Amino acid sequence: MGLFGKSKKEKEKESKQAYADAQRRLQDAQRKQEERSAKASQTPGSPGSPAPLGGGAAVPASQGAPSAGGQTYTVQGGDSLSKIAQRVLGDGNRWREIYEANREVIGDNPDLIKPGQQLRMPPATAGGSPLA
Repeated sequence: MGLFGKSKKEKEKESKQAYADAQRRLQDAQRKQEERSAKASQTPGSPGSPAPLGGGAAVPASQGAPSAGGQTYTVQGGDSLSKIAQRVLGDGNRWREIYEANREVIGDNPDLIKPGQQLRMPPATAGGSPLA
């Protein structure tokens, strides 16, 4: 250490180490989240099977299926509410229904959904009648 604190080289070395540590922690957290998601999507006793969801129907976390309401969806990397609405409900414009049903999970910004979040799905039809 120099007379006036750490040298530029020392600060740079510490900064690189801190960055590497943060990257390692991030990778560990992502790996753990993937493991939790994989475990959550399997039914005990039948490896690889999708887990039963809220309404008793099974929807694999990586796929959407028409929803009868009461089902959940596990957010995957690259998902957005409009993509989920299109895949699960058949209409990407219904993303607001998903957001309103899950505001406490998602928070104030509907663009900030995270892989592994469990979202409740509204009924496949709005207002109880098929969409025209």
